[in-house]
Amino acid sequence: MSFRLEHAGVSDTGLQRTHNEDSILMMPDHGLFVICDGMGGHASGAVASTLAVQAIAECFQAGRWEPPEEPLVTAILKANTAVHQRSTSDPQCHNMGTTVVGVRVDGDSVHLCHVGDSRIYLLRGEELQQVTRDHSLINLYADRPEYIGKLGPAHSNIIVRAVGLHEHVEVEHNTLPLQPNDLYLLCSDGLIDMVDDWMVREMVTSGDDIDTVVANLIRAANANGGSDNVSVILVRALGA
Repeated sequence: MSFRLEHAGVSDTGLQRTHNEDSILMMPDHGLFVICDGMGGHASGAVASTLAVQAIAECFQAGRWEPPEEPLVTAILKANTAVHQRSTSDPQCHNMGTTVVGVRVDGDSVHLCHVGDSRIYLLRGEELQQVTRDHSLINLYADRPEYIGKLGPAHSNIIVRAVGLHEHVEVEHNTLPLQPNDLYLLCSDGLIDMVDDWMVREMVTSGDDIDTVVANLIRAANANGGSDNVSVILVRALGA
């Protein structure tokens, strides 16, 4: 079964930051939607996220893949190379990196890829569920108890994997079947940290058009303090 995709996305600086270190990419002709949340001193987080989305976009525009690798995985690996090379060659960008979260719709399947703690949620029917798992220190400790305490306190905002920090990175990749009216929500932690899941569900099930829902999610994050940049993309599958 083929689907038409309805999409909307916004990246907002928030209320307490002076610049936006998030970047978003929407390439509906490729079924591709990505959010990157940069990190690093000064403006290097913005450099990292911008480099990452540029590398991913260029990879899809070129259309050269190495089967059987998922194209989005390949693109994120190329982004890792681009960010890491800039980080090691430019002293002002030392140790910069970025989270990456993306979906690629391919027929009746959705490829989910992520590195870091930006998230993807799926609304199917009335149920909203998180379909990525944060690459956070607290989750690492849960998975590997032998590491508890060895890497510091298990604060939820400490991530253990990001694009560009090292020469190589492992990209989490999963595939889900696409069903009519599925709604995928991609977001940076500027939304997650400011808006509870129950409130997100209320907004995405409100019946409003998706542009309005995106605007309302951004508004809610800022109304609750807007302590970080916030980026949101919604992608809905419609019958052909």
